[in-house]
Amino acid sequence: MKKPVFVFALFLISCTGEKTVTIAYNLAAPVKVEVFAQSHYATMDGEYEQLGTITKIYFTSEYSQNEDMLYLNRTYISDASEGYLKKSYPSELAYRTPSLKLTAQGLKVTDIKGYENFDSAVVAKISIPDRWRKQISRMTRQIDLDRIERRRWEITHLLSGEVPVNANVTNMLTSNGRLPTIPNAQIDSVITKGFRNIEGQKCLEYTVYLQEKEPFPYFIWEQHINSVKSGMPFKSYAPKEAVYQNRYNVALNLKTGIPCLEYELKYGVHGMQNPETGDSVTFKSQISHERFYKPSPL
Repeated sequence: MKKPVFVFALFLISCTGEKTVTIAYNLAAPVKVEVFAQSHYATMDGEYEQLGTITKIYFTSEYSQNEDMLYLNRTYISDASEGYLKKSYPSELAYRTPSLKLTAQGLKVTDIKGYENFDSAVVAKISIPDRWRKQISRMTRQIDLDRIERRRWEITHLLSGEVPVNANVTNMLTSNGRLPTIPNAQIDSVITKGFRNIEGQKCLEYTVYLQEKEPFPYFIWEQHINSVKSGMPFKSYAPKEAVYQNRYNVALNLKTGIPCLEYELKYGVHGMQNPETGDSVTFKSQISHERFYKPSPL
């Protein structure tokens, strides 16, 4: 099963030669895919990385189209996550929402439904102490969960029209109005990297390089101080802003237009401060998100 969690309604991609491809939305019938999403959350213990959490989540997604409107229906199936944050990281718990519906007009997401009852549908059903459940509820807002889905959709919908196979397409996307403004993030460049064979599929690969800030990265800080020896002395500190350098890879299947894979790698520098003394220190993190899919019969 291989597919990234937020691809797009079917792309019709026709090769115009080895130097360019033409990409256009064209979904004559709904397409259903089986999705396996896996994430790794690691922080640094001196010179060594300490892997604290591995999330493994399975769900299905169905993509459809009506004229220029695109639709995604996501259905949660199962979870097999391990480690410190396996039942508490909000962006991962979001996958456990029983059903999510996203509507978009090309690149622009116009509506998201599914997180309105996140507390009762997801958080309330997690087998953790009530104090942790209340903490997750208190620190998770619907607007933030919606923002994550918009970001995924936009990054996997950047390409449209005639696209060079090997090129820096940042200026082209800017000129076409297809370089989105992402809250707390800035896209530096988008580069297409040619064709890649992935399990028998011919795919067009591109990479989005971006910088991202997280105003209050509480959960990765909690993992660090509780699962890494060098973090223990900083339990009295409070987390501050984190800055990430991100590399987001997408590979598009040239026959179906659905990505063959998505892989996001984030290198973070996290601040934390002692509220009494004002002393500040930093620690580093490495976070990866992989989403694999395979087409499934309806």
